[in-house]
Amino acid sequence: MVNVLIIGATGYIGSALSSSLLRSGSHRVFGLARSPEKARSLEKDEVIPILGSLTDTKNLVGALTSQHINVVVDLSGDPKESESLLNVLKNISAEKSKHATAVGIRVPKLGYIYCSGTWVHGSSHKYVNDLYPVGTPDAPTPPADLTAWRAKLEQVVLGSSDLLDVMVVRPALVYGRSCAIWSSLFDTLSNAAQKGEKSVNLSIESDSRPGLIHVDDVASGFHAAIDKLPLISGTGVYPLFDLVTSQESMREILEAAAKEFGFEGKVKLVGAGEDLFAKAMSTSGNLCAGRAKQILGWEPKRYGFVGNMDLFVRAWLAAKQ
Repeated sequence: MVNVLIIGATGYIGSALSSSLLRSGSHRVFGLARSPEKARSLEKDEVIPILGSLTDTKNLVGALTSQHINVVVDLSGDPKESESLLNVLKNISAEKSKHATAVGIRVPKLGYIYCSGTWVHGSSHKYVNDLYPVGTPDAPTPPADLTAWRAKLEQVVLGSSDLLDVMVVRPALVYGRSCAIWSSLFDTLSNAAQKGEKSVNLSIESDSRPGLIHVDDVASGFHAAIDKLPLISGTGVYPLFDLVTSQESMREILEAAAKEFGFEGKVKLVGAGEDLFAKAMSTSGNLCAGRAKQILGWEPKRYGFVGNMDLFVRAWLAAKQ
């Protein structure tokens, strides 16, 4: 079995990935837990908890060695914590390699998969793929301001390949289950429906067409990345992959959601203004996941946000209770 440690295992994507790995029967899944309550939550789902955090790494360092962790998946979403984790892993890997050389044996590299996101491509209706530059002067568009730091961190991760087997995976805008990232928009629509308002203003650009992906397909994408990481490391394959399954109109998405909430008024998309989150949510992405399908063997199953909005609104409402 492959021993996989997920940073953010109790989160939106982390819980879906844990379930995917456990269902396969070929992985033991560990999760970093900041509290005993989080640890118990992981144990209920058959995930082995490691108490600690990325600011207090004593337990983490010990567990990485004692539990013989093979791959670490970083879903933390925090630049300082990710860099801290990366440095910890590089130090462990360097010591492991040094010891192996001293006793005349070879050992596999520790694997590290970093979760970025397609917002690093910025907003464009023109086609882009995961081989396009991001965050550089020759990039087609600048990244979304909210996550512009990820472009630099991606390069730090890729530059660690001398000590680690590394990969960067970029999901598009995620939906499904609790639809966590959509809550501010869904809350506004739900409240407007309950109050019987005649119109509602949403801070979204009217021509936005985001790239989208269901959370289950994000999980299967990371699952495929974990399985293929040691096979492609060092082969010359550029280890960075976009994950996306559709591109849909934000206007159609929000009007469909409004209908399911029972809102009968007019939905007005009034622009993002200076709100960094609204700007990111308004990012248009004409993206391609062909390399993830071809190289990782990724097979997404869930297609279409608007067409299944009744399911997603009910799931979001249930998750709030």
